[in-house]
Amino acid sequence: MELHFEDLALTIRAGRLDVPFGLSDEALFLTIRSHLIELLSSSTEIFCFGMAPDNTADGQDELLQDGVFYRIIGYEKNLGIDLENSAEEILSAFHYLVENFVPRWSTIFVEEGKAKKQITIELLYQEVF
Repeated sequence: MELHFEDLALTIRAGRLDVPFGLSDEALFLTIRSHLIELLSSSTEIFCFGMAPDNTADGQDELLQDGVFYRIIGYEKNLGIDLENSAEEILSAFHYLVENFVPRWSTIFVEEGKAKKQITIELLYQEVF
């Protein structure tokens, strides 16, 4: 029997964050962790929540947003939430994940169109807890 877990992704704006380019996965996570936890602790607006997207908007302005974003991807099973939960429950679940666990990897995606530039700091949690 094969186990199957759904990936859920939360995307929020990072605000005026100075993006720490050039760091290893672990150093990137440690550098942004407190800022991300602070955002998840407040009434941060959820930019997007749902199944984990791919990063294929490069060069397509209509698919990009200007700015810096955090995207956290985790298993639905570990988060204890689904697509029907409230914004507060979603933020709380991802807050718990970031505060208590180290992601499998952390990376920065830069996608640019002719008029827009989107920077996404992505954290991937795919371990089964």
